[in-house]
Amino acid sequence: MSAALGQDLGKVLVTGATGQVGRRLVATLIQQGHAVSVLTRSRDAAADLWPAGRVAALQADLTKPDTLAALDLDQIDTLFHLASYAPSPEEPDLYNAPGHWEVTAQGTRNLVARLAGARLRQLVYVSSIKAMGDGAVNLGRPADESTEPRPDSLYGRAKLAAEQAVLELGRDKGIKASVMRLPMVYGIGEAGNIPRMIEAIAARRFPPWPRIENHRSAIHVDDAIAAALLIARSPKSDGQVYCVTDGRGYSTRWIYERVQDALGRKTPDWTLPLSLLQLAAGIGSLAERLLGRRMPLTLEGLGKLTGDAWLSSDKLRRELGFIPRHSLEDEIPRLTLALQATPSPRPERPPGP
Repeated sequence: MSAALGQDLGKVLVTGATGQVGRRLVATLIQQGHAVSVLTRSRDAAADLWPAGRVAALQADLTKPDTLAALDLDQIDTLFHLASYAPSPEEPDLYNAPGHWEVTAQGTRNLVARLAGARLRQLVYVSSIKAMGDGAVNLGRPADESTEPRPDSLYGRAKLAAEQAVLELGRDKGIKASVMRLPMVYGIGEAGNIPRMIEAIAARRFPPWPRIENHRSAIHVDDAIAAALLIARSPKSDGQVYCVTDGRGYSTRWIYERVQDALGRKTPDWTLPLSLLQLAAGIGSLAERLLGRRMPLTLEGLGKLTGDAWLSSDKLRRELGFIPRHSLEDEIPRLTLALQATPSPRPERPPGP
């Protein structure tokens, strides 16, 4: 995609650039010839990822306004804001870790306050489906931007607060501000829920799954980046929120069968009854509370494997012409072969989409 398809991005700043999606976004921007800066807490981390001269590293901490005040942001035209809190695996409740509010919500507010006096032209905030809440995307039909957000975790509430801060900045300061909400992202190598599920199935630790027709949305990382660039370049995106998906809804059973195919295995004729899974999940949840340790299967985890997280990206297609180029149909065989070639350690918690 070239700048000819919309307004020029000018000089670009990316926060959260060292994350899986951020790295791919920076690489794409460099490939397209943009002058790219990254906002990072550690210049060394940026230097490890990008050779000297490829990106400019601005060192600051979103949770410390004084470090942001010291930055010269007057030369930045476009900001892609991806930064968020990454809890450690040891934290007992990843989606309710206190750091989410400090980094994602308050950190975004600090950044917005610093940008209020800058000459920034456009800002795209890369948010999450979690800003809508699990209940809002488990309707038995695709949810969209008109669905009222009901975040049910600290992570989701922090994301929604960050969205609101970004859009308010746009309204108050005349900056073209937009929000994109991502579901499960695939195409990022061995990171993410799909690779963990593939590993579990390959190791025969994932049972023959019930034939439940749930729907979970997903997006390939390259399509997510294409959507971010499209949103940044389009004047129509001003003040808008977009759900970004590959246009399909995947059931856990469908993914299970596709992985079995990719492994060259016959899918078992029998399935594990849902009632047994619910019993095991209940025991796991109780043990997790009593022991303070993560269990392989909990009621929350089972809910994600059997429920919907279903979004419609019709608005993005209709208004900006977004057409995804990838699907899990193509990704699962490729990823299964790659993971078999480079086996990873056993995950702490059974995965799911």
